[in-house]
Order: sequence, then C-alpha cells, then structure tokens
Amino acid sequence: MKIYSKVLTSALLASNIFAFSCYYNKAEVNPATAECKEVITTVSFSKDINPILTANCANTSCHAGNNPEGNLNLESSKAYASLLKKGSGYVDTIHPKSSVLYSSLTSITNPMPPKGALSACDLKRIEIWMKQGAKNN
Repeated sequence: MKIYSKVLTSALLASNIFAFSCYYNKAEVNPATAECKEVITTVSFSKDINPILTANCANTSCHAGNNPEGNLNLESSKAYASLLKKGSGYVDTIHPKSSVLYSSLTSITNPMPPKGALSACDLKRIEIWMKQGAKNN
C-alpha cells in the first residue's frame, strides 16, 4: 500500500507540475503581457505600422480584397483610411490598448492574426503610433 501511495503521490505531483507548466507557457506567449526590449520612441505609419499590417493582416487574405473581414481592408494603399474610419473604434489615441485594433491583436480567445501573435515590439509600435496621434506619416 505504501508503494502505491508513493506512486500515486508522484503521479499527482508530476501532473500538477505539467499542468502548471502548460498554463505558464500559454501566459508567457500572451502578446498583451510580453515585453519589448527595444527602445521605440517615434513611429511612422508608412515605415513601421503599414508593413506590419500588410505582412500579417492583408497578406493572409483576411483583411484584403473586395470583401475584407470586418469591412477592414488593411492592404497597403487602404489601411490608413480603413483604420481611421469615423466611429470605427479601430484606433484610440487616448487609450490605445482599449482600441479595437490593439484588443484584437492581443485577444487570447480570438487571436489575430490567426497565423500567430505579433511580436511584443510590433504591438509596442502600434501602441506608440496611436499615442502619438495615429498620424499618416
């Protein structure tokens, strides 16, 4: 009986460690909590933001073409106008992390882009761009 108890205790301990490590790994890749080690001070829409959106959102065919998802076309020539549509909420220059764009990119339940989360530095660029007034520069 003592051997069975030790084996059972070991198995339960191992399963708890495994369950914790799985949870921890999920939290570790949560883009909303990841940190960017780069120093980012000024962000340009054309040089920084548009390439991120084109590569990750428009090139997946989700936010491109005649019928883009959510009526949000992020193709290079249309991205800025689509994001800044009046009343869309995609961009919030006062509370960037509350914007539809940022919230969608950091969502755990419905992650965008579907092929994988943006890097912490790309998210930081998007946040800073909004804080700097979401200029078309």
